[in-house]
This record gives sequence, structure tokens and C-alpha cells, in this order.
Amino acid sequence: MTRPVLLPGALAAFTLIELLVVMAIIAILASLLLPALAGAREKAKVCRVHAELYGIGLALEMYHMDNRTNPPVRVNCNSDLRDDWCELPVELAQQGYLPHGPAGREANMEDIFNRGHTYKYAAPGPELLNGSAAGNYQLWVPTNAPLDMSGGGKYFTNPKISPVRWVIWSLGPQPKSQKTLMTHSPMTSDSWYRRTGDGGVIVRFSDRNGTQFKSP
Repeated sequence: MTRPVLLPGALAAFTLIELLVVMAIIAILASLLLPALAGAREKAKVCRVHAELYGIGLALEMYHMDNRTNPPVRVNCNSDLRDDWCELPVELAQQGYLPHGPAGREANMEDIFNRGHTYKYAAPGPELLNGSAAGNYQLWVPTNAPLDMSGGGKYFTNPKISPVRWVIWSLGPQPKSQKTLMTHSPMTSDSWYRRTGDGGVIVRFSDRNGTQFKSP
């Protein structure tokens, strides 16, 4: 078969097969690069969460120094508020420790992995159920906390004897994963986020002396 002769000044064009080959190569390269880019974005968000939890932790410690107690934990059983459990205390915004936000997350620190909601907060001590006093909140704490956050533990309602003063956490990149929703989450290290593509919570907590610890 003879090849077509190009006239002087004519432009050579790609054939359909050549274009398809180039497109296939680009698709392969994109499939190799996209997971790495997604992983980098997730790691960047996790770093941001740790930084924001650090700031909230400082606010909680300042609140504790000024008030000699923790803010109350808020839980809800109403169906329209079922996702508004353990939101950050409104007292932190009311007393100027954190900025104000819209209704439902008055302490304006939104969990970037759980849009529309603040980071979570819990502590042994006063609990408000649907806005009314309901005894003390039960916080599960591992037996060897804070040095070892795995294994068995028990619930604490009295902040004076609990080894953990408070805990704040993000629901992590997969808010409804099995790890995130574990029974003893967020205090058991089995529920913590550890690697890209994995579920689990991102945690910061304080011992009874005010020393702060965080998940990996």
C-alpha cells in the first residue's frame, strides 16, 4: 500500500488510532495519579482537624480555669435533632472562648468531615438532654488511660475521679464507618483514624491535670 504524499506546506494530522492511543495513555496516568492526589487531600484535612482540635482544647482549658468545671454535654433524643449529639458547648461561644456560629452549632467550629455540625465534645459531669438537666454524662475511659487507650475500661460520671477531663473529636473521613461508630468511640484507640482510606475518629483529650493528648 502506498502512503499518501503530502503537498508542500500541508500539515500532517493524527490518525484516529493515534488519538485513541494518546487518550488511553492519559487515562492510565490519571488513574495512577488520582488516588495519590485524593490521599494527599485527605491527609491535609486531617492535619487541619488536629490544628482546630488543638485550639478547641485550649478554649476548654481556659473555660475550666475560669469556671472550675467543664461545660455540660448536650444530647438529644428528638428525631429532628438526632445528629446534633455532643455538639460543642454553646458556653464556649457565649463566654468568648470560641467564635459564634449559626443555630445548631453556636460554637462555630465545623467538623470538615461532618458538614453542618461542630466537632464532638464529651466529658464526665453535667448532661443536658433536649436542653434539660439529666444527671451526669457517662464517659467510657480505658483502664490504663492516658498512657494506653486500648483494652478494657469503665464509665465515669464524676469528673473528680475520672482520668480524663474531656474529649473532643472529628468523625473522620468516613463519618458512618464501623470504627467511627464503635461502642467505646472515641476513647478506645481501636476507633481512631490511622491511615488514608480508613475510617475512624480523630481525637484530642485531656487528663485530669490538664495535659493534652491526641490520636496519631
